[in-house]
Amino acid sequence: MAWTLAPIAPLLLILTLLGMCWAVYRWLQRRIGQHASILFLVGVGLLVSYTFYTALYPADEFYQEKYEQITLLPFPASGRLIKKDASYPDVPQGHYRACALVEVAPQDYQRLQQYLANNPRFSPRSCILGDEYYDDLPFEKVAGTISCTRYAHGYAQRGPFELLYVGLLNDGKSLVIYRFSI
Repeated sequence: MAWTLAPIAPLLLILTLLGMCWAVYRWLQRRIGQHASILFLVGVGLLVSYTFYTALYPADEFYQEKYEQITLLPFPASGRLIKKDASYPDVPQGHYRACALVEVAPQDYQRLQQYLANNPRFSPRSCILGDEYYDDLPFEKVAGTISCTRYAHGYAQRGPFELLYVGLLNDGKSLVIYRFSI
């Protein structure tokens, strides 16, 4: 029974929020005036627009957090996001995919490679092209054109509902981070 209500729940939530906004708008219009009620609507509109925009186009901090989640290390000070893409979370499970091409200083690259090679949580996986995960739009947009021959090392960590991957390119400074929610 709960699964049959799952698609309706977001709609009910949206309708409830719209009703509350309408009630506040009418209250402001009667108590304070037309300008306050319009200002309220503009504020709510901007807040909703910003929320949708950041959900569709996450900020750099989102990808830096993914780097930390995937590598289990802090984002390096020398790190620079070159290319990035993410999918919008699925409803109702919240599954999403995120991929980024990151450029770091050579010493940070070496440090990361040694850390991943010696960490038992990660298994070597040089390239994920051709795997079931490759058929994913964020991965294709960011790393789909990078051939397997350009990967010097790759490491994956598989959780119960996700694949976390780090691919170190053979230029000694670039890496691909990828999170695939299963």
